[in-house]
Amino acid sequence: MKKIILIFSIIFSAQIHSDDLFKNLLSNLGAPLSEIGFVKKSTTSSDGVEIIYYEKGAGNKTLLFIHGYGCNSKYWWAQLQHFSKNYRVISIDIGGHGQSGTNRDDYTMANFGADVVAVMNQENIEQSYLIGHSMGGPVALEAAVVLQDRVTAIIGVDTFHNIAKGPASPFVKLMVNTMFRFRQSSSTNDAVTKQFREDANLDLKNWVSQKAETTDPRASRGSLSSIIAMDYPTQLKKINVPIITLNSRFWMDTEVEESQKEYSKYEVSFIDGVGHYVMMEKPTYFNRWLDGVLDERTIN
Repeated sequence: MKKIILIFSIIFSAQIHSDDLFKNLLSNLGAPLSEIGFVKKSTTSSDGVEIIYYEKGAGNKTLLFIHGYGCNSKYWWAQLQHFSKNYRVISIDIGGHGQSGTNRDDYTMANFGADVVAVMNQENIEQSYLIGHSMGGPVALEAAVVLQDRVTAIIGVDTFHNIAKGPASPFVKLMVNTMFRFRQSSSTNDAVTKQFREDANLDLKNWVSQKAETTDPRASRGSLSSIIAMDYPTQLKKINVPIITLNSRFWMDTEVEESQKEYSKYEVSFIDGVGHYVMMEKPTYFNRWLDGVLDERTIN
């Protein structure tokens, strides 16, 4: 099938948080995933860190959900029950996040990717879609470098904004890490604030901010370092799977042409009227979009 860039601009005339699924999400923020039938499991990553993940559903098609910076497996609440009806679904806490171990010596994107590989191996999964929000996108890419043809596709949520971009210079890394070390709490709060629109739901915004601010400090700093150190061009040369992403136009510009030139299997759709946490802020729309992506892959 010929790969094209899908660019959709969705203009909402109603309130962006009007669907029932969003209301259910708000009433279940932080609720144990066991309440929707998910089983808590654990495995050990390649560096000895305990990795917690949650599983439900059955079948030969697996969806593995990967959260972003300062987040955890519960951020996918609005997707987990919906997709576990037809797929085997797993949601992971990468190292230093959620209930996973914080005893990691080196928080790198490769080690986060190894957490995903560990879960795939523990569950003997032969084929899976890796679905990553924000930092979860490059985590999925690092996992795919190892897993190769065990990955059907990488599906991103407001991520992969410029995959033609290499790692930041040593000077930039030093400046950013130094500033973050001395202003971690306020810097985290500022970053989360900028990820939401002014009309965002305050309960969701405050919950996300609180979770980010209480993430293990070493994991938080390591995550930031791994993001700015990510070498997309080098890692993309090591995979051959589709990268399909749904990005908000609000938080960060997506360099479509540059990314497509860098990786021919890159596809992006856009959504307006929503902030960075697309799957939480507009869950019904996102689930329908992901259903469509998965159906298209099945047909083709």
